[in-house]
Amino acid sequence: MSAGEELLELAEQGDARAVKRAYARLLRSNRPDDDPEAFQDLHACYQHALALCGRGTDTQAELVESVQAEAPEPDVPRLVASQALPAALDPDDAAQEIVLHAGTANASTLGLLLQERALGWSLQFRADVGWSLLGYLHREDPPVSEANFNTLAQAFDWDDIALDLDPLWLAAVARRCRQAWRLLPESRSALRIAYEHCSDSYLSAQDVDGAVARLSEARPRWRNRLYAILPARARDTPYLLAALEYWPNEVLPPGLNAAQVGFWARFGDPAHRVHFRYGAVRCTLIGLFLGLVTAWGVYSSPVVSPSKGGMIIAVATLLVPAAWLLLRGFKALLRWQCADESDARGPAWLRWAFLPAAAIAVGAAMWAQRTLGADGLLLMVLDRAWAFGLTFIAMTRVRARGPDPHAEPNGLPLLLSVIWPMGAIGLSLYFWATDLSRNTGTRR
Repeated sequence: MSAGEELLELAEQGDARAVKRAYARLLRSNRPDDDPEAFQDLHACYQHALALCGRGTDTQAELVESVQAEAPEPDVPRLVASQALPAALDPDDAAQEIVLHAGTANASTLGLLLQERALGWSLQFRADVGWSLLGYLHREDPPVSEANFNTLAQAFDWDDIALDLDPLWLAAVARRCRQAWRLLPESRSALRIAYEHCSDSYLSAQDVDGAVARLSEARPRWRNRLYAILPARARDTPYLLAALEYWPNEVLPPGLNAAQVGFWARFGDPAHRVHFRYGAVRCTLIGLFLGLVTAWGVYSSPVVSPSKGGMIIAVATLLVPAAWLLLRGFKALLRWQCADESDARGPAWLRWAFLPAAAIAVGAAMWAQRTLGADGLLLMVLDRAWAFGLTFIAMTRVRARGPDPHAEPNGLPLLLSVIWPMGAIGLSLYFWATDLSRNTGTRR
């Protein structure tokens, strides 16, 4: 029995609801995009069957009702009556209606809505709606999730080569809609998940709300500077910008403040001098706090002389800033030594001569200490610290510039530097010679 005969047979029984149910079922195998002629024949039989039932011509509202009358497949959400709005006859109105649902519905519900709307659209009207919808998304940046944007792109064939759409431009439109969606209060959980993908730390819902407020609300600079002293704030806010897929020199995400984003985005660059500034402020505050605590303990003790007490206070105050400066200098020296020849700064001969010159200087200092009979715990710790630093730099350099930069480091040379400093200095010279033989032809 053909599809038309089945509808006419049901029409003879006068059951208009049965005709609608059968028509909705037959539409699945007679789509207008797949076989336009079969769809036209089926639709004509459906009109005639309804006329026989005394219902007159078909309207779009009856068509939506017929689709909803069909029992849904398992695990497929159905549209409620409030979502089934009358179909718009203007492409712009239809596009705005789709955007309204795309911001609130899930991908399955949105896909079902698009299927229902397409039943009454011609192919040309469907193309006009797609272009109008894409233009609206580009101009207004409405909140649309990634899944819903992919549903729209699949429904209107935006990835079709024949449309000649720039894929980078389309990806930029999708990113801005995704940014606006993640900034919605009801989508903060998705933003928190994206943050955890960018960072190893965890943010609570309150922390996410606070970070979004720091980026969206206009605040005075002194308040931002106070917040930036806290390491957690200076770390979490740039990672939240990364979760929003924002990079410097890109278009600002919808709803964020340009001055706030410009202030906090600097902390996302590890080489920016803002890290040195606020690191120095943190260490200075910690040093002052330790100095005050030490001063209280020293002056409350009657056994400590004023001169010795002043020295103790000075050491306690300068210990943390001095250690931080030494660590910063060691990291900068390590980056300089491990940089590729094309990226390195300064004369090439200076980089190559640093390690042997430093090894000779440390070895000569240790020999002089033994010759003069100078001994003590402090000198022993300094000797091993110098040997450890030279060995670590030589090991890291030969590994970073070798055939396998991501190989696991060997800890035995570092252990040797603690047990036998002179042997570790000789081992660092061996690593330097190995790197020299590998990269002799690439020196500038």
